[in-house]
Amino acid sequence: MNHSSTFLAAAADDPYALVLSSFMLFMVLALFGSVFAGLRGDSPSEFYIGDRQGSALKNGLALAGCYVSTSLLLSVTGVVATVGFDGITAATSVLLSMAVLLLLARPLQLSGSLTLGDLFSLRAPGTAPRVAAAVATLAVTAPYLVAQLMAAGNVTAALLGFSGIGVQQMCTVLIGGLVVTCGMLSGAKGLTVIQVIAAAVTLASMIFASLAVLRLFHGDVGALLTAADAHSTRPGRYLSTGGLFDVGPTPRLDIAAGQVMTVLGGVCMPHVLSRVSAARDTATARRSVRYATGVVALVCVTVVILGMGAAARIGADTILSGQSHADDSLMLVASSLDDGLGSGTSRLLFTALACAIFLSVLAVVGAATLAAAAALARDTYHHLVQRRQSNPARELMVARIAVLLSGVVGILLAVLAQGRSAAFLAQLATAVAASTVAPVLLYTFYWDRFNRTGLLWAVYGGTILSGGLAVFSPSASGSSQAFLPNADFAWFDHSTPVLVSVPAAFLLGWAGSLVGHRRARRHQAEDASVTSAVLLVGRTAATAVPAGRTAGQRPERSG
Repeated sequence: MNHSSTFLAAAADDPYALVLSSFMLFMVLALFGSVFAGLRGDSPSEFYIGDRQGSALKNGLALAGCYVSTSLLLSVTGVVATVGFDGITAATSVLLSMAVLLLLARPLQLSGSLTLGDLFSLRAPGTAPRVAAAVATLAVTAPYLVAQLMAAGNVTAALLGFSGIGVQQMCTVLIGGLVVTCGMLSGAKGLTVIQVIAAAVTLASMIFASLAVLRLFHGDVGALLTAADAHSTRPGRYLSTGGLFDVGPTPRLDIAAGQVMTVLGGVCMPHVLSRVSAARDTATARRSVRYATGVVALVCVTVVILGMGAAARIGADTILSGQSHADDSLMLVASSLDDGLGSGTSRLLFTALACAIFLSVLAVVGAATLAAAAALARDTYHHLVQRRQSNPARELMVARIAVLLSGVVGILLAVLAQGRSAAFLAQLATAVAASTVAPVLLYTFYWDRFNRTGLLWAVYGGTILSGGLAVFSPSASGSSQAFLPNADFAWFDHSTPVLVSVPAAFLLGWAGSLVGHRRARRHQAEDASVTSAVLLVGRTAATAVPAGRTAGQRPERSG
């Protein structure tokens, strides 16, 4: 008891020392876990997605760990704290995206895919679809990786009590180096352990912080909402739309487009799809998504509560006066709970949330780095350079080198972009995923006439439109919150490009498939039957269907 009291008193006296020591402890544990997991020999498939032997609960926690990012924990909490309803809508959209993932879980697992290139080649075999998959993977993971590393550097520096671009850059390099080391040593096996721990720590700390906020208001959600409304940037309109998208000619369309971007783009990130493919069978895949949905739902509820708590306890004006703007909301409200919990317990909660953010960064950035490396090693090197010649040892070596290259490039770009808006890069990655990966997957799984031409048109058209329109949007330039605040070349009036790029990508996929269908009807019919067999019974079973019996037809019983 005396030792516990001494520890709590020390936590209250020097909170930054506690955060720093906890951070160092988690770094050591993460490295140890990666080294331990990497002691066993890897095959390329195990390096990319693991051994497919995990239980539904383990896979579900790992899926939640690589899905709950700093964008949800920090950015959405900040939006709830400052403008209210639009942040609540964003949290709801994150939860709704899990329904799309549940729809895709069965065909993803049956496809037996290791990378996005394996998925794209289901209806379009050849090298061109794999190149397109590599382009799409890098177009999504590159800005997402940079955004997460930038946010990690900002938050880490702030949590350790430092400020300034130089310190943030050092923190970015430190965390990025840790992620690259973990990825190179153990691949997906080590990252799975980190993702499970990240999900558990994040969920526990967010729930405890939310209960602490509710306790300050005696469990009265109405009183919490009233206080949040009074101290937000929109008193009296806290539960009205338009706080986040209050500029432009069609704010309601921008709100709808943002929801579509979150719902489609969030689940179509390559590292999220790989996590679902890692399940051992379809039942496990669907149960994993259900477990992950439960975790994400609880986290989204706590994000809303803590966002309202930040508005009520800190006030939007104080929040927006910080260097990290609204992203400070979560940690600000955590540091304001002394009168409800006591200083020692409050500091322990602050430290737990800080560790949750650290682990979230490791889990998400590690998964995104591994997805980019898989695209380079498997979709590019193995299928284009080696011409599919089997050499697992060489492919594994190339995969580890690709992790190093992807991580180093991501770290360098994050250091160069430090101090700018990470939200733009995260939005760009989500928009590209919604405009390229989502149309191709939905057409691949649910339209037999989808073919190579339609895939290439959808991928390249969606990438060019989403990336180009994002560059010329108000999020890139023309405002103080833009990625380039001192420049102004925004002629696209909408805040997100998906209003145009997503419908255009679906249209291009449809039109290209019609054009391609006229060129090679016979080959398309054969490829469609093979793909249907794969999506019905799985890749291994489909290749073992006896002659004279179609895939999915049950064998006759003897006797």
